[in-house]
Amino acid sequence: LFICNDAAAFSTQSLSNKHARQPTTQLMMTQHISRRRLMISTISSISASAGLSQSALAAPPLSAEEADNFQARLERGLRSKPARVLRQRMNIDFAVLLMRSSYNAVDELDIVAMDQFQKDFFLIRQAEYQYYSDSLGVGAMQQGDLADPNYFDFISFAQYATISREIVNPPAVFEEQQPVEVGEGQPQKFDAVVVRRDPAIKNSDLPRIHTEIVGNAILDKLIEKFGETASAIPTIEPGSRPDAVTFLAAIKQMVNLFTLSGFAWEGGASMVQGSSIK
Repeated sequence: LFICNDAAAFSTQSLSNKHARQPTTQLMMTQHISRRRLMISTISSISASAGLSQSALAAPPLSAEEADNFQARLERGLRSKPARVLRQRMNIDFAVLLMRSSYNAVDELDIVAMDQFQKDFFLIRQAEYQYYSDSLGVGAMQQGDLADPNYFDFISFAQYATISREIVNPPAVFEEQQPVEVGEGQPQKFDAVVVRRDPAIKNSDLPRIHTEIVGNAILDKLIEKFGETASAIPTIEPGSRPDAVTFLAAIKQMVNLFTLSGFAWEGGASMVQGSSIK
């Protein structure tokens, strides 16, 4: 499987379930796994490809100085420049779906106060924007236009940089400022609410669970929108063991929906012969 945009081009060698035996294909996907787990793994890998993976300790609130310190500037200088290519505009509903799914998954997992997440997200965007814009060139990106693929790449990058920062060793209990209902024309007020994260979820499992929640949300929307049309993703029944051709058809159509929605300029899925079983 490959999907290309100006942030990344990657090959997915293994998107496995721990109970699965993987066939010898480039997709290296399991045969006895539910349709939802199959699709979620692939969808989430595609949608996160424009994001940034960072390692960090349990994240205190970010400061403007930290977001633009020497280490951050050095990291920017070492990154590959975004490709300057002409791309179609993204479907705005699809772009919103990708951003919202990732945000809602953070909120659902209770890994950080969402008021802190919003502030950290803002500071990372603020620190990264000019460098990214200059790398593309004058006029190549319209700030705030989520359907602009260059801006979407940037904002998705910043969102996943924030998520990567917050998801490592998050606190089990924290205080969150939540808005309260006020009258029209009245200033917004907030109540401090103590949030306790699910103690049954290990910190090491959080990235995987976040991926699954994001994939669920995207897959549900694709099924809702295209399920009764000629563009529907071929059905793989839960608990079934689809043959490679059926499974490949489902993955191809899923990638088609991403590319047709403007996420990338090119995408595809194929099978190749292999000699190892993992």
